Amino acid sequence: MVKKNNNMKKIGFILCLSIIISSCNKLHKDEKLSFQKTPYIGELRTDGYYYTYYHTLGKDYKLVNFFFRDGIFLSAGSYESLDFNVVEQKMVGRYQMLRENKIGWGVFKSIGDNLSCEVWTTSSGGGLPVYKWNAIIENDTTFRRNDSNDIWNFRKFSPKPDSTNNFIK
Repeated sequence: MVKKNNNMKKIGFILCLSIIISSCNKLHKDEKLSFQKTPYIGELRTDGYYYTYYHTLGKDYKLVNFFFRDGIFLSAGSYESLDFNVVEQKMVGRYQMLRENKIGWGVFKSIGDNLSCEVWTTSSGGGLPVYKWNAIIENDTTFRRNDSNDIWNFRKFSPKPDSTNNFIK
């Protein structure tokens, strides 16, 4: 009788734990983008990528972002090289991974020389948060982020990934 009672307690515990875990997953949904994808007809070039540099832990990195004419944005990540050829080879190798992962995808819009972007970013638990940033467009190949004052420059590039993804309609 004691053994049967212990088994019932274990089953009850597992059942309760399953319900709690299932409920938590429903509570942690990805944040929604606050503006819709709209065609971009602004000044920034979209036939390549924008890059900036940063230095951390004794290493130099290049960050890469893509803007698409349909209003979609893709943060293609950071690369531990300053050599354009090395970065571009690695970037092409990442295309499939980028296409399958929601992190890094977002939307952008511009009004005059003001650029606004929203992108899903990594989470420390639960759903993916949306990171929002703004920039000033200086010309068709350069913008300056307001939050970091980083200058992003354009580089023509082909084959550029397309904006097809399963996350933004």
